[in-house]
Amino acid sequence: MTRHVSSDLYITSTFQSLAQAVIPPAYYFQNISIKVKPGALELRVYEYILAILDQSISQKIKSQMNVASMAKSTAQLLDSGAVALIQSGENVKLLTVSGFPYGGPFTYLSQIDRLKAISKLDRLQINKKHLSLPYKDNLGLIRNMMDVLNQLTLFGFYSEWTGYGSSATLPPEKRRLEYVPVGWEQVHYPGPSYAYRDFRGFKAFMPKKGKK
Repeated sequence: MTRHVSSDLYITSTFQSLAQAVIPPAYYFQNISIKVKPGALELRVYEYILAILDQSISQKIKSQMNVASMAKSTAQLLDSGAVALIQSGENVKLLTVSGFPYGGPFTYLSQIDRLKAISKLDRLQINKKHLSLPYKDNLGLIRNMMDVLNQLTLFGFYSEWTGYGSSATLPPEKRRLEYVPVGWEQVHYPGPSYAYRDFRGFKAFMPKKGKK
C-alpha cells in the first residue's frame, strides 16, 4: 500500500511541475501592489492531464502495450529528458527539491529548464536504451507525447474544465459549471451562446458560363 501511495505522489508531483512549467502564474502591478494571476498548477490542471492520459486509453490497449499506467510511463519519460539535460550541462539554474519533494529529476529543474528538458525529448536527444514501455523502441510516440502534453495543459487551462469545480471528476453528463473559468476571464471569452440560429452566409447565385 505504501508503494502505491508513493507512486501516486511521484506521478502527481511530476505533472504538477509540468503544468507549472507550461503555464506559470503571472505577476503584475495594480495600484502599486503586486497581483497574481493563477497558472495551470494553481488551477489543478494537472488533474485534467492525468485523467486524460489514464482514462482515454482502454484497459485492453494498455494490456496490449504492457503498460499499467500511461501517466507513470510519461512521468518517467520526462525524467529521462531531465537527466539528459543535466548530464549535458545545459540547465540554466541549479537543481532544487523544495518545490515538488515527491518527484524525480524533472521536478528538480527550474521552470525554464523543465521546458528545455521537454525540447530535448522532442528532439530525441536522450538515452534511448533505458526507456520504459510504451516509449521504448517507439520514438515517434515520444515526439507526439510532447505535443500532447503541451496541448492538454492549454486545453485544461482555457477550456471550461477549471470551472467545473467539485463536479470535474464526475462523468461528463453530470458536470456543471460552478463558476466562470479563469482562462475564459483572462482572454475575455464571454462563454457559449445558447438558442442562436447559425448564420450560414448569404445566398449566392453563380451565373452560367457565357452569361453575364
